[in-house]
Amino acid sequence: MEDQIRVSRNPVARATYAVLGFVVLGIGIFGFFVPGPPGTVFLLVALYFFSMSNERMYRWMLTNKYFGQTLVDYKSGLGIPRRIKAIAVTCIVLAVGYSAGFVIETMWVRVSLVALGIYGIWFILSRPTTEVERARRAEATQAA
Repeated sequence: MEDQIRVSRNPVARATYAVLGFVVLGIGIFGFFVPGPPGTVFLLVALYFFSMSNERMYRWMLTNKYFGQTLVDYKSGLGIPRRIKAIAVTCIVLAVGYSAGFVIETMWVRVSLVALGIYGIWFILSRPTTEVERARRAEATQAA
């Protein structure tokens, strides 16, 4: 895995990226405890912001005992674990279904929300599955 740390030289940009990183990190951690916001996606965004602003936080996220391995796996092309995919798709279906069915009254907003939900599900399911990718790599290593 090649690290892609590009800390900005501009102090204002670096501070902006750092603030955004901490905000998105907070949302990501919150997402692990509350159904709705998918934690892993926000952690990936926070990792990007820290790669632009704070090498120490970037390294901390990658070595974190709770979510670091998931971030390392994603960055190395192993994708998203099956369990996280299932949780994310279930949360999207429940949140979009409830919102479109019971909360939102305007038709174009409902249609837009459903379209975004479908895109989110497609995006998640189109990423490699970690367990499958690991097995594929192990087979390729044994065959070589």
